[in-house]
Amino acid sequence: MSSYPSYTDNQLLVLLKNGDESAFAEIYQRYQTLLFLYADKKLRDQEESKDIIQEVFVSLWNARAKIGESVSLAHYLYRAVLNRILNYFRNTGVTQEYISTLQATIDPQSATSADYLIREKDISAMIELEISLLPEKMREVFELRRNNYLSNKEIALKLGISEHTVATQIKNALKILKKKLGSAVFSVYFLHL
Repeated sequence: MSSYPSYTDNQLLVLLKNGDESAFAEIYQRYQTLLFLYADKKLRDQEESKDIIQEVFVSLWNARAKIGESVSLAHYLYRAVLNRILNYFRNTGVTQEYISTLQATIDPQSATSADYLIREKDISAMIELEISLLPEKMREVFELRRNNYLSNKEIALKLGISEHTVATQIKNALKILKKKLGSAVFSVYFLHL
């Protein structure tokens, strides 16, 4: 009976660095499902998530000799998955959605100038409505950033709160707005904040 399941991550990492395939198999068993769930939660695409997890484990095996023994195995694997997810978004999803939205909005073949202005006005009204529905303090912080172009430090001084609170409020506001407005509208109107 194998004792690999009882080994710590650090012990498995040392064995992996020496080319131990059973240690690699144990790492795969231990982390494959967790990493898949993590990737799928962010991507919402099971096939792409499976591909990313496979790439991460192939990379782990290929780079095993270069990994420092003091590295947290869990941290290394989750970071590798996150990096691949970010590359995926950078190379495909977000870029294509952003381009498609811009083309549909700006394309003179699909809309006249008047239609474009009406759509722009409708989108602006929808954005303002969603901003007005944010919790009061969050909305105040967000509007100081968006409308007055104040830095986190300036907002913190003006409202008597910490810079960390300001950053958290802006981050939460952006998260809510992205969920309510959709990625395409969010990318066009709030990517610079």
